[in-house]
Amino acid sequence: MFPSNERRKNRRVFLYLFGFAFILLLIGRNSVPLPIAFTTAFIPFEVSEPTYLPLKSTDTYGNAIQLNQARLVYKNDTEQLTVWATTDLGWNHVATWDEPVTLGDGSNAYFNDVDDTQMVSWQDGGVEYAIDYKGHRLSKDDLLRIASSIQ
Repeated sequence: MFPSNERRKNRRVFLYLFGFAFILLLIGRNSVPLPIAFTTAFIPFEVSEPTYLPLKSTDTYGNAIQLNQARLVYKNDTEQLTVWATTDLGWNHVATWDEPVTLGDGSNAYFNDVDDTQMVSWQDGGVEYAIDYKGHRLSKDDLLRIASSIQ
């Protein structure tokens, strides 16, 4: 009639883990910087990091904005590169893109240069990526190389 001690213990462990995951998601939503590996562990889809970064980052962190969106930040005193990944396709509501471009693997992408921000956006499978760069001007080729390094 009564649950066994083992079942109660399993239920308690599940509730602790569920509560911990929920708290981490709330922390991520409030823009508390978390290690990138920690952030991507709680997103239900694979988020890839760039293997090529032409800037020397002194601070890297991530946030789980929602269960379907992650933000990875690489920055130093004068530059910031933000990688967005989401399964909410079409979320990047830019009025107009400056030009269509092609990534190293042949994927179609879009490039924009507005005010002090350079952006590139593309889809890989069911994930939409966007990179925002602020700081010293990167060449468009460097920005595309960063995007191409995300596998």
